[in-house]
Amino acid sequence: MATGVFRGDPYAQYRALRDRGPIHWAPDAFGGAWLLTTFDGVQAALKDARLSAQRTGGWVMRNALRGSPDRRRLTDMQRLFARAMLFVDKPAHPRLRAAMQHAFRPARIEAMRGQVRDVVDGLIDDIERDLPGTTSFDFIQRFAMPLPSRVMSRFLGLRVTDEGRFLAWSQQLATFLGSVAPTMDETLAAHASLVAMSDEIDRCIREKDLDEDGLIAGLATAEADGLVEGRAELLAQCAMLLFAGHETTRHLLGTAVYWLLGERGRWQALQEPVLLGSAVRELLRWDSPVQYTGRRANCDFQLFGADIRRGDLVLPLIGAANRDPARYDGADHLVLDRKLGMPLSFGTGPHVCIGAGLMMMEAECALGALVRRWPQLALAEADPPWIEAPLYRGLKSLQLRR
Repeated sequence: MATGVFRGDPYAQYRALRDRGPIHWAPDAFGGAWLLTTFDGVQAALKDARLSAQRTGGWVMRNALRGSPDRRRLTDMQRLFARAMLFVDKPAHPRLRAAMQHAFRPARIEAMRGQVRDVVDGLIDDIERDLPGTTSFDFIQRFAMPLPSRVMSRFLGLRVTDEGRFLAWSQQLATFLGSVAPTMDETLAAHASLVAMSDEIDRCIREKDLDEDGLIAGLATAEADGLVEGRAELLAQCAMLLFAGHETTRHLLGTAVYWLLGERGRWQALQEPVLLGSAVRELLRWDSPVQYTGRRANCDFQLFGADIRRGDLVLPLIGAANRDPARYDGADHLVLDRKLGMPLSFGTGPHVCIGAGLMMMEAECALGALVRRWPQLALAEADPPWIEAPLYRGLKSLQLRR
């Protein structure tokens, strides 16, 4: 099955794969990979100790193995990526998660709600000030991109004065990580962005140009205490959180507003604040900002009758799992008051997204304020452009009128 099927709207193609069975071999996905298509299969894989999160070497070093003169830079990049909590197993993963968990505790996330509301209201105020009500505007550029960037910067404790730099670095990393076969130019651009982002965070730590209650200051303390093993490991966590927190929330906000405005009753229904929590969960299920994740087999075993060999890449298709009719009644319908718990958009098991609570809170604050202040908000284009990276599901732009 060609990975090209995951470009554009992937859900009909997921359905076809799921109808054929829970597992499939895709020879052209990252040099060959097993695709998992069902809710139960994806959920089990994300909890399976035989499937390792250590998977950065192949996709970072592929260009180097083709004889690139930039092998040293790519090796350094791979080493930094490989230290991020997203890409490590025991014993490093629980150690790093423990070092960061205090910052992500529910009480701290809730304490940030007022700050997030202030950022949301400020962005809405800016749009109202700059544009007449009859003028369309790009929701992605004016709201969905800056909101998570500002929130994550505050969460980390960065006193960011040049938001554009962090956005540019994040987008370069997103282009690289989202590509099935990144070009050398994309790889080197991601390398440059990762180094620049890490250097800036390192400068902030050295010069104490940080808010003391932010995550970076907490990680610096953990480094001094030995819970974080060295500056490179600390920088890897910060760079990945800054990037991941921006990209996923940006895409959720864009697709959420698009689908809500596609049917007027949905937008009006959110006037009831009690519906916001279930609506955000359902929008995550309906169109997950991350469509798949990856694992490497650390031994030979059988999975749904397929012979998995040590070193094989396994791709749990989160987007397919979230539309599995065996798990969700009316899986291909958007039901804002759906009661069936969290989808797999944040993963599950040991590597469940540590920032899930922060992202949910941001989305609830944003949608609640938008519905309240712009009850007549409407799409200004019927068919907005979608990004092309199959890892992510999001819009390049979204023209709206208020």
